[in-house]
Amino acid sequence: MLYPDAEARRRTVLVVVVNNPDDLRRAAAEGWYRIPQRRAPRRIGADYLAFYQTGAFKEQAEAQTVTYFAPTRRYRLLTRRELLPTEAGHPRADEFYFRIDIGPLQRLARPIPAEKYHRVTFIHTTLDRLLTATDVTELFRKDDPVETLWQALREHRLRPLKNRLVGEQPVDIALRARGGYLGIRCLEDSATHEAAAHLLPDRWELLHFSVRQIEEDLTGCLRQVGAALIQLGGSVLNAPQPER
Repeated sequence: MLYPDAEARRRTVLVVVVNNPDDLRRAAAEGWYRIPQRRAPRRIGADYLAFYQTGAFKEQAEAQTVTYFAPTRRYRLLTRRELLPTEAGHPRADEFYFRIDIGPLQRLARPIPAEKYHRVTFIHTTLDRLLTATDVTELFRKDDPVETLWQALREHRLRPLKNRLVGEQPVDIALRARGGYLGIRCLEDSATHEAAAHLLPDRWELLHFSVRQIEEDLTGCLRQVGAALIQLGGSVLNAPQPER
């Protein structure tokens, strides 16, 4: 499959690990994938999911490769019991999972092997890297803009929260304020920005930063965060302390 549009090739991809053939069959047949909340990466939002198949797929000759990917549709937080009602007796039946609804699975023209690196967990990358990589190690990005912003917020004595859902879409970073929540999304295309603007529940405000903004004007991004928190009544951490 070819993606000549440069804008499309910059879209984000989350590579997830699949060590159970049933999970991949479910993704293909039912159109969804699950990630345990307690094991989720700091950021689950992406335009696409790609699937790294572990040694459990030796019979299909796809072990230790990224072979399939699919566009993401929506995100929900459900218990394992709700996701898999036929396994209601499972020891983790009451634990929460992110259910990510996806479009049809697409097979890469050239599957990506993990010849040099087998301990794959979650990888944030771009569609361009996914379509051109010859080894899993080439999927890694040297500088994750969300990680850069996350650390800067912590240095300013704020406490960023991971993986909050705004409607049916995830935000990369969330901050608590006295009047609600501030969500931050790091985007690499304007189309996602426009779609997200219509999905805000009550007491949520949303900021969008491009990768370029974070890389070139981190201070400006932090100023926007500060201004938005003030509009929401101020950060919870900066709330006045009661008199003793």
